[in-house]
Amino acid sequence: MTPAQYETYRAALHLDESTGMQFLYYLRSLLDGTLGYSFKKDAVVSSLIWERLGYTLQITLPAVALSTLAGLAWGLRCGYRSGVPVDMASTVALIILNAVPTFLIGLLLMIFFCFQHRWFPYTGLSSPEATAGSAWLADRMRHLVLPVLTLTLASLPSRYLLMRNTAKKIAEEKYVLYARQRGLPDRTIRFSCLLKNIAPQFVTMTGMSVGSCIGGSLVVENLFSIKGMGKLLTEAVNTLDYPLMQGILFVTALIMALSIVVTDVICVLIDPKVRWGEYIEK
Repeated sequence: MTPAQYETYRAALHLDESTGMQFLYYLRSLLDGTLGYSFKKDAVVSSLIWERLGYTLQITLPAVALSTLAGLAWGLRCGYRSGVPVDMASTVALIILNAVPTFLIGLLLMIFFCFQHRWFPYTGLSSPEATAGSAWLADRMRHLVLPVLTLTLASLPSRYLLMRNTAKKIAEEKYVLYARQRGLPDRTIRFSCLLKNIAPQFVTMTGMSVGSCIGGSLVVENLFSIKGMGKLLTEAVNTLDYPLMQGILFVTALIMALSIVVTDVICVLIDPKVRWGEYIEK
């Protein structure tokens, strides 16, 4: 770097001003939506993130939906009939899976499905020969299978264990025992009695899982060479691109905060006990 370049960057980053003024400049970049300027990539940070955010969401959103729905359905079933062989085997298997790192799950899937059987591609989100239309969509779905499956398997144990333990506790309540004595079908009891009381925890868990899945996608994107926010963050760390790092972490935290706020609002709308809890206590 020449002395002239050094002075240019020093003035552009406001390093010749006080720390308080630098922070004010940073706040201004948040308010105007630019999130700063990446001098390493010579581009506005928000444009770089917006370009990669779609790829991350293509992995994260399906994984959140699949892991949450599977954890809910299987957790309800095993929690309602706790102690049976299916419940014990499922719980032990998912406790073991919960201890396996995300990158190891991805590597095992890659070895089996990509290198041994060559059923799915192992890198990127599209093939060079893929064109627009149905062929492009089918190619994109094939590329997404393993990343989404990796993130789903990494997220599933926590969802299942929470639902299973909550369902087991509620299944011991008197009104559930009374419903059994009346001869109601197990399916009706699970979805009419258990699910109604688990709904607030289920919605909260879904909101919290968005943040954890985004964090897990950082590993998955690097493993499968997907150019999402995780890959962008890795590049920013390797090149010491601090404005870009700050922008990515800010957007990630913002998504997590918004998902939690939305789930809290949904809990208030669907649960009368939460909506009227203050008046009931009085």
